[in-house]
Amino acid sequence: MKKGIVAGLIILCVALGAGTAAVIATSDRKGPEIEIPSGADVTYEEGSDTASLLEGVTATDDKDGDVTDSLVIENIFPNDERTSASVVYAAKDNHNNVSKATRRVNYKAAAKDETAPEADNGDAADEPAAEEPQQNDAAGTKNEADAQTEIEELSAESPRLYLNTYEVTVKAGNEMDKISYIKEMIDDVDSQETLFNEIEIDGDVDTAVPGDYTLTYHVTDSDGNRSNAAVLTVHVQ
Repeated sequence: MKKGIVAGLIILCVALGAGTAAVIATSDRKGPEIEIPSGADVTYEEGSDTASLLEGVTATDDKDGDVTDSLVIENIFPNDERTSASVVYAAKDNHNNVSKATRRVNYKAAAKDETAPEADNGDAADEPAAEEPQQNDAAGTKNEADAQTEIEELSAESPRLYLNTYEVTVKAGNEMDKISYIKEMIDDVDSQETLFNEIEIDGDVDTAVPGDYTLTYHVTDSDGNRSNAAVLTVHVQ
């Protein structure tokens, strides 16, 4: 009788072990692989449709197969001369594992409109001027000064993170792309494309609720060096 009980326990343990192994084997934590055509000469014009940047780009997952439909362009970073740009792609599989990849393309800045119509001196003259977005006012100037001070105190190995503005006003109900407020990131070893994957943003903005919010940006390079903390003040109105 005892031998039967022992044998039953052994079989149960083996079955449980097999079940555990099956769970581990079927777990999926790897994102899809993004493939970008090599040698293609692509030019993106600022403000134009991004469909051309997705042509030929595919995403394939080990378990889910073709997940190209999940591909999105997460951001476009032009260089300082605005002659080229880094395009950041993101894709996810059916288990929400996300992968990112970057690509360098030619960049053409949008042409300035030299033929703006003259102001109508009629009834429109009595209307109040449209309110300009608030940028780099009192809080923004302080945030920028604090960021610059912190940058000057960093070691030579630490990355530098700059925002294109340190204060902004967002209309209530509009969406907000937090990444778009990053101007550039500089490191002695890592490229901006590499640093992009290590960006961290502390804080959140509820654009449905008017009020003042702050977002703090920083990045860590591949050697573990941390950048300055750049603060963006957001006014939702």
